[in-house]
Amino acid sequence: MPLQIDDTPATLTPAQTLTGWHREFCVELLGDGQARIFLRVVETASLKATELHRGVLFHRVGAGFGDLPGCVEAAREPLEQLTRSAVRQQPSKDNLFAAITYDRSAWDRATSAVDGWQRRPHPVPTR
Repeated sequence: MPLQIDDTPATLTPAQTLTGWHREFCVELLGDGQARIFLRVVETASLKATELHRGVLFHRVGAGFGDLPGCVEAAREPLEQLTRSAVRQQPSKDNLFAAITYDRSAWDRATSAVDGWQRRPHPVPTR
């Protein structure tokens, strides 16, 4: 299975939300057409260079973000293209930070799909 979904809850308390903590939608590009997708809670913004060195792409999502499998399904096509495009590489003097190359346009389409999924209308529960 090319997309491994780790749907361990990334719990964000109301107090954390008020003090700047947030959630990030993450894709760890494992190479060989494989990726692990997960949510994490962070206190401060992640550093792009540090995460690229680990092969992790991240995108900030709202405090109410839930249903990671549903979101991945909505963004499946660009996430699969992103995963297929990822190639692990050895750092060199020309490329000290990124341990992986990937199709940037596929990542952009995936983050757009994640954003659209978050903005979709939610059904109002009936009693």
